[in-house]
Amino acid sequence: MHKHGIVIMIIVLATFSMLYIIFEYGSNAFSLNGTTSSVVKNDSWISERKDLNVTIQLVPKIPVIDETTKILFEVTNLNASKPRMDLNTRVTITDHDGRLYKFENKLIPVINGQFSVNYIFPDDGEHRIILQLYENTTPLTVSSFDLLIPHPTPPSQTDNILKPFIDFFDSFS
Repeated sequence: MHKHGIVIMIIVLATFSMLYIIFEYGSNAFSLNGTTSSVVKNDSWISERKDLNVTIQLVPKIPVIDETTKILFEVTNLNASKPRMDLNTRVTITDHDGRLYKFENKLIPVINGQFSVNYIFPDDGEHRIILQLYENTTPLTVSSFDLLIPHPTPPSQTDNILKPFIDFFDSFS
């Protein structure tokens, strides 16, 4: 009888551990496909000479090929962390094949120190985002951010089995 109690206790603990992991980590809980490393190799660009700090954020954090990714930028003064108000920018994206994409080749205003663009990554691999910053229309500086878009992988058998449980726990978030 005592051995059965220990076995039941181990099963209960294992079940609660699995439920916690699924609840905490969602669809990447048991997947080898999920990645926790950042796609952006350098998420901050600093120019001490121009007193600028430019940061980048992707939504979603890991872009999906052929789906829209919002690329958010924040431009602040380096010392005061105040947003820069007098800036405009041009954004260009290059990829490992040498292709260039310019966003309408026009100046994009930096409003309250922020601006964003939407982009659909056509393939995986290395990409570079180049920002040309202007004070009004006068060139100020150039910055760049390097990205590594992961190769999409089909869901694993584990992903397919656990999907109903993951969807259930994700519904609570």
